[in-house]
Amino acid sequence: MGRELTQGDRQREDRQLFCFGYGFSAAELGQRLRAQGWQVAGTARSAEKCAALAAAGVVAHRFDRDHPLDPAVFASATHILSSVPPDEAGDPVLDCHGADLAALTPQWVGYLSTTGVYGD
Repeated sequence: MGRELTQGDRQREDRQLFCFGYGFSAAELGQRLRAQGWQVAGTARSAEKCAALAAAGVVAHRFDRDHPLDPAVFASATHILSSVPPDEAGDPVLDCHGADLAALTPQWVGYLSTTGVYGD
């Protein structure tokens, strides 16, 4: 028999990070959070990259301007990270899902980039 879950256990169990753009920087964060018991999901632009993420234990979804997501995919996330660079048309995450994200009440939302990759 297992022990009864405490409030702290339930809070840790409920931590879900959804990353728009599960590239190098987001993957570092995701790996550390998964080691702490977080559920982590993210997006990639190709089916091949999604398969690689899934093989590493990350729930992966294909996303780009031509492949927007069903908002249910990220609706239960407690934490949302955008690590998708802008393109010529602007921010693909906000353009495709800005209204969906505005309707949510996650505990935290953030943007992660690096000038080493996206210098502009």
